[in-house]
Amino acid sequence: MTSSGDPFRDSTIENWVGDFLEAPAGREPGRLVREYAPEVLTVFLGAACRVRDLAPDQIEEGDLKPALLEGVGGLEIPASVREDVPALCAAFLAEMEAQGRLGGGRTLALYVRALRRPYLDATSEKGTTIVAPAPKVGRNDPCPCGSGLKYKKCCMRRLDS
Repeated sequence: MTSSGDPFRDSTIENWVGDFLEAPAGREPGRLVREYAPEVLTVFLGAACRVRDLAPDQIEEGDLKPALLEGVGGLEIPASVREDVPALCAAFLAEMEAQGRLGGGRTLALYVRALRRPYLDATSEKGTTIVAPAPKVGRNDPCPCGSGLKYKKCCMRRLDS
């Protein structure tokens, strides 16, 4: 599933993902999430390794954000599964520490859980909402240019022309 150009790293990633899915922690996600788990976790760990061209046991916090938002964020997965992707990735990292494969995996898992909202925002189909920085100026309000005149007698005329 991975294609980093490093067969040893690709093999390690696939072994880690397979071992996680066989472990009790890997059996916890719902059936639908488990269906996508091999692809999600392989892409997640592969992308984290490619950020700085590292082995899987050397990844750090800075490697995880682009792996989740850009790597996994680019996958075509249903919205119902997307909700659980950060939790799945976090459980994976914690389990890798429990298996002695990844130092600091639980800490990294907390960081990935904290990225849930940015991940969901990055993968949503909705556009970004732009909020106006200030309230709208009414016709009879003082003009924002500071002239002391009402808006309708000052800058509103310039905008209409």
